[in-house]
Amino acid sequence: MEHRIRYGALSTASILPRFVGGMNETENGCVEAIASRTLEKAQRTAQELGIPKAYGDYHELLQDPELDAVYIPVMNSLHYSYAYDALKAGKHVVMEKPFVLHTWQAEELQELAVSNSLFLTEAIKTPFLPVYAAVKHYLEQHPSNRIRYMEFKQSYTGGSYISGWNKEKESGGGVLYGNEAYFFRMAEFFGGLVEECYGTASVGQSGVEDQISLSVRLQDGILAALQVSTEVLFDNGLTIYLDEGRIVIPDYWKATHAFVIEEGTVIQEFHFPHDFELCYELSHYNDCIQNGLTGSPVNPLSSTIRYIGYCETLYQSWDKK
Repeated sequence: MEHRIRYGALSTASILPRFVGGMNETENGCVEAIASRTLEKAQRTAQELGIPKAYGDYHELLQDPELDAVYIPVMNSLHYSYAYDALKAGKHVVMEKPFVLHTWQAEELQELAVSNSLFLTEAIKTPFLPVYAAVKHYLEQHPSNRIRYMEFKQSYTGGSYISGWNKEKESGGGVLYGNEAYFFRMAEFFGGLVEECYGTASVGQSGVEDQISLSVRLQDGILAALQVSTEVLFDNGLTIYLDEGRIVIPDYWKATHAFVIEEGTVIQEFHFPHDFELCYELSHYNDCIQNGLTGSPVNPLSSTIRYIGYCETLYQSWDKK
């Protein structure tokens, strides 16, 4: 087996313990360093998470010759610049969603990665979760019971998503950028390519959208809708409506369970509990790096770029109102 892919993490963001926990569950990767804006914070987090090295400057970490890749979970508006610097430093890049805020940024990063034979991806865990493979297999076994409509719901009225830079437009805040990748990726995972996209939003006092409602038309006439709110709590999850019955997947972005329901009765269940749901995607990304790929065949950058384009179009329509 090739050596483990050695990562450095830029930032001590709240997702970091889950990233480290997920990486620790893989056999082909490890987190070797962390950077923060202060050395003291980096050292404290490194000690808490068992990370060997700590840096008080992001760019110092990028110059570490013993690191193969970097994980970037900084504020949304900084994704492009740090990914650019990381690729220039010869590091593979796994970047938190949203990948970047503009298509030109994504295209430039993709060109830079390919020209330097470096791996680059947006971290979207959903298509790698075992429960989705089970659901897709079930659908393939029942081809006559086709998907007609999909409803995605996500809501939260507390936590970091409703405070700090997440409420600042210039920082890339708002619920669209926080949720679009899961929606577009999983709608296409089940329903084929998006052929049409439109949506509405309500903007709060902070100037960013706090509620959105998106609709897409997919191949074969399948429709999908996303509702996100920081104002009220939904029954969060994904419901896939079939010719007969439906499939319910609670908390679809971190799913562990799915239920096939017909005439009000659960006829089949899928259960895949996990401690760190990021482990599946991280194992895949490490495989890609070890095999010399510049992108993920499961989560291709071409799709990521399209999704950013949909977001740009939506924001343009909202800004005109």
